[in-house]
Amino acid sequence: MRARSMAAVGGTLLALLGTSTLLAGPAEAHAELGWSVPADGSSVRTAPAHVELHLTEPVEAAATKVTLRDDTGRAVATGTPALTAAGPEQPATLTIPLPPLPAGTYRLGWATVSSDDLHPTAGTLVFGVDRPVAPATVGAPADPLPASGEVAAQWALYLGFAGWTGAMVLAALLVRVRVDRRWASAARRRLLRFATGSAVFAAVAGAVVLVVRAAQLGGNPLATAWSLVAGSSGGTPWLIREGLLAALAVTAVWLLRSGRPVRVLPAVLATAVAVATAWQGHLAASGPLWLATDSGHVLAAVVWGGTVLASAVALPGSRTGLSRRAARILLRHFGFVALAALTVLTATGLLLASNRIASVDALLFSTYGRTMLVKASLVAFAALTGLATTVVLHRRRGRPAGRLVRIEGAMLAGVFAVTAGLVSTHQAAGPQWRPPAAPEGLTASAQADDLVETLTVQPGIPGRNFLTAGVFDTRRPAPAPIQSVTFGLRGPDGSLRIIAATPAETGTYLAAVDLEQAGTWQITAIVARPGLQPAAHDYTPTLVPGVQVSRAPRVSFNSLTPVTGWLAVAALAAGIAAALLIRRRRPRPSESSGRHAQNSDLGVGSLTREQRLRVLAGDVVGERRDVRAGGGERGGAVDRAEGE
Repeated sequence: MRARSMAAVGGTLLALLGTSTLLAGPAEAHAELGWSVPADGSSVRTAPAHVELHLTEPVEAAATKVTLRDDTGRAVATGTPALTAAGPEQPATLTIPLPPLPAGTYRLGWATVSSDDLHPTAGTLVFGVDRPVAPATVGAPADPLPASGEVAAQWALYLGFAGWTGAMVLAALLVRVRVDRRWASAARRRLLRFATGSAVFAAVAGAVVLVVRAAQLGGNPLATAWSLVAGSSGGTPWLIREGLLAALAVTAVWLLRSGRPVRVLPAVLATAVAVATAWQGHLAASGPLWLATDSGHVLAAVVWGGTVLASAVALPGSRTGLSRRAARILLRHFGFVALAALTVLTATGLLLASNRIASVDALLFSTYGRTMLVKASLVAFAALTGLATTVVLHRRRGRPAGRLVRIEGAMLAGVFAVTAGLVSTHQAAGPQWRPPAAPEGLTASAQADDLVETLTVQPGIPGRNFLTAGVFDTRRPAPAPIQSVTFGLRGPDGSLRIIAATPAETGTYLAAVDLEQAGTWQITAIVARPGLQPAAHDYTPTLVPGVQVSRAPRVSFNSLTPVTGWLAVAALAAGIAAALLIRRRRPRPSESSGRHAQNSDLGVGSLTREQRLRVLAGDVVGERRDVRAGGGERGGAVDRAEGE
C-alpha cells in the first residue's frame, strides 16, 4: 500500500515537473540595462532633455543614484530620477532629467536596487552631443564578481538554516528509532541546543546580508538598509524570513525545555523559511509553479546538507558513552531521507539552471555558469561519499563511518558556499548570452477621416528604416484620388523633418529615412487629395536598439531548457525507482512478533521473544562496556559506529 502511495506521489511530481519543463521561459537576473535613450555609444545632434534607462526588472527609485561627467571629468548635476513601470513586477524605466548640455562626450553612471531581492546593480553608458563617440561594447557580458562580504553573509545564513533543519531531522528520527534511552536523551539535548544556536546564527546573518548590500550603495548602511525594508516590495519577504528564523530558535528552545517529540511543527517552519527564501528571488514573479520549484530546491538542500552537518558536529560521544550501534541505526534511517532530498535537489536544480542560464555559452563562460558547474561537481562528489557511507553503515563489520560523514559534510558546506556565490552573482540569462533577435518591424493601423491607414517601420531599430503606408478609402466610389503621402518625423530629441513618400504598389507608399535615435518617435502620415482637407494621423513607434553581440558564440547560443528539462524528469524517475526498490528489498518483520516487530531496526525482528530479549540484554551490556572503555576517547559517535 505504501509503495502504491509512493508511486502515486511520484507520478504527480513527474507530471508537475513535466509541466514546468514545458512552461519554462527565460528569466532575467537582477536588474540589468536593456536599452537606453540615448543609446550607449550613440551621438545626438541636439542635447537631450533627459536620459531613459529601460531596465529588465523593477527597481527602487529611492535607492537610485546617478552621476554624469563630461569629457573633462567634471561632474554635471542632474535631476531626481523618476520611475515608471507597467506593473509591480514589470520592467522599469528610469528617467533622469538633464540640464542643457553643450557639445561634448558624456558618461552616465547609475546604481540602483532590484525590488525583488534588494540586490544592488549598476552600470554606465556613454553618449555624445554633436560629437562622435568611440564604439561602445554594447551587449558585452557585464559579468562582475560578487562582493566577498555578501557571499560570506549568505553562506552563514544557509549554514544556520541547514544546521537547524538537520538537527530537527535527526531529532525526529530519534522518535521512530528504537535505541538506548540514555543515548537518545543525550543526543536529543545536543541536537536541540545545536538547532537553537544555528537559528540565531542564521537570523543574524540574514540581517548582515541586507546591511552589506546597503553598504554597496554608499552612505549610512544602517539607514539605507532600513529605507529598503520600509519602502520597497522586497522588504516584506525579508521581514517575514527574519521573523521565521527567530521562530526557529524559539521552537528549538521550547522543544528542549518541554521534552515534546519533534514532529509536525519543525517541518512546517522549515518549509515556510524555504518558501520565504524563494519568495525573495526573481522566480516568485513567474508564478506559483516556479516558486514551488525554487522552494523545493532550498528545502531539499538544507535537509540533506544540514542533517549530514549536524551528524558530524552535534553528535560527539566521547564523554557521554553514546552507543556505536545506536549511531549506526540512526544514520541508516536517514539514508532514505537523504535519497529523497538528493532526488528533489537534482531535479529542481536542473530546472532552475535552465531558467537562470540562457545558453551553452552562458554555462561555460559566464561567472554564474562556471559557479553552477562547480556546485554540480560538489553535489556529485558529496552524493558518492554518501553512497560510500551507506555501504559502510550496512555492513555487519566495517570501518568507522565518521571520516566519510565529515568528508560529506565538508563537501556540502562547500555547496552552500558556492550557492551563496550564485545568489550574489548576476545570473547568465541576459540578452548578451542569447542570439540577437531578428528585427520584426513595427506596425500600427488607424482610421483618418474616411481612410484606413497601416504604417510599418522596418526594421524598427535605430538607423536606416523604411516607412510603408498602406492607404485605403472606405467609401465607394472614392470622393477623390490620393494625390500624395507625406511623413512628418519628430525625434525623441524634438527635431522635426518632412519626408515625401513614393508610390510603390496600389495603395502603398514608401519612404527611406534615417531614424538615428532610440526612443519614441512621432510619425505623422499626411494624405493629400484634391478638393479635400488633408487626412492626418499620428503614430508613436518606439525604436529599441538591437542587441549588438560583441563576439560570435564560442560554442553555442542554444538554450539549455530542452536538455535540462528532460534530465530533471529522468532524475526524479530514477529517485522514485530507487526508493521503491529499497522498500521492496527491505526485510519485513514477522507477523508473529506482535508489537515488538518495531525492534527490527536492531536486527532482531525475525527472532523469537526469548531470543530478542537476550540480544537486547547483550546490547545493553555491550553499551556499558563501551562507556567504561571509551570514556576518555575523543571523537564522534559516528566514528565508533563500527559493525558488530
